[in-house]
Amino acid sequence: MMLAVLMLVGWQVDVGLELLGALKSNNAKNIAELFSQNVSLSIKNDSGHYSKFQAEVMLNDFFRSTKTTEVKQVQRTNRSSASFYIVYQMKTSQGAYRVFAKFNQSRGEATIAELRIE
Repeated sequence: MMLAVLMLVGWQVDVGLELLGALKSNNAKNIAELFSQNVSLSIKNDSGHYSKFQAEVMLNDFFRSTKTTEVKQVQRTNRSSASFYIVYQMKTSQGAYRVFAKFNQSRGEATIAELRIE
């Protein structure tokens, strides 16, 4: 039981690190791999519910004109059995952004249900 809990906690940390790395490298494809089948996406003033593919296209457009220079995690909520949140500060060629990611957990897998870049 303890090993399973440690493995789950370690896995969740990896998801946060995967997103951090993808944000640092402007990699929309790697971010999209973490998305749920449908995701709530907000980039600046444009928001809605999109499929994984549509959200990846929107992120590609954002990263095409906005190059990341620095990303750091600034907040993380306690992990519940259903969801957790991570907030990042992202500095780019176009200014600073707050990135909010809501992860839902199901059957041992955490996926991004909501991503906001504001």
